[in-house]
Amino acid sequence: MSGNKDPLDIVQQFIDKNNDSFGQIGFGGVMGYCSGMAFRRVGKFAGLVLGVGFMGLQTAKSMGYIDVDWKKIREDAIKPLDTNSNGKIDAHDVEVWWKRSQATMKDSVPEAGGFSAGFLLGARRG
Repeated sequence: MSGNKDPLDIVQQFIDKNNDSFGQIGFGGVMGYCSGMAFRRVGKFAGLVLGVGFMGLQTAKSMGYIDVDWKKIREDAIKPLDTNSNGKIDAHDVEVWWKRSQATMKDSVPEAGGFSAGFLLGARRG
């Protein structure tokens, strides 16, 4: 780069100020971003499968082919995710699952400091 730095160039100021952190943010952030992208795509596919399954079951139920106990299905679906056993998925459950998954994804990964930010960025934009 040239020696003439524009004092109003915010990106260049950020690069200069955080030059030492880019190695850590780089690897952990990239791994987080890729994991976030995968999470988003798998989530979309899971939503598709669950949605089509629901529509199929509900159609068969409304036509009288089967009986579906939605209350039992709801209870059985929530039970493994409900960490505080209150019968519903709330903010506490989401926080527990986020911390568990984050600990698993960061385990023994060098420079994992930027993982969370990268994950959220990948899940949102990936």
